[in-house]
Amino acid sequence: MDAKKALNIVAGQCSKKEYCSFDVLKKLQRWELEEKDIAAVMEFLVKNHFLDDARFAEAYARDKHRFNRWGKLKIMQMLRQKRVPERLIEQALSALPDEENDTTCLALLKQKNRGLKEEDPYKRKAKLFRFALSRGFDYETISRCIDQLQD
Repeated sequence: MDAKKALNIVAGQCSKKEYCSFDVLKKLQRWELEEKDIAAVMEFLVKNHFLDDARFAEAYARDKHRFNRWGKLKIMQMLRQKRVPERLIEQALSALPDEENDTTCLALLKQKNRGLKEEDPYKRKAKLFRFALSRGFDYETISRCIDQLQD
């Protein structure tokens, strides 16, 4: 594939959906373009605002928090896997409302609690804790929400 065709395809994809630089770079490398062509395509995409890691990080964090109901820790981990710079990750996470964090965690725990068949309260609490941790919530938030759930 030549650089012009790759640029047209990637620019079209980036105009429809947010992508991070790492994903686009990997895609261009899979297409076996030369390094200078990859650099030129990436430069064009960034200069013309098709690619913006800050915009991607904010959209990713907002969508994963709202629709997938992930906590900040899981969102942070996934953005790190996509090689988004730390300062952009911090900006994206700080844009998320903190009061929604507790509400989301509590709603997930209530839903999970209804489905648990465990009778022992200690084991039940441990299962709820592990579930919330797997969703990316921090210990303090989980503890607060479990305490509210038990009241």
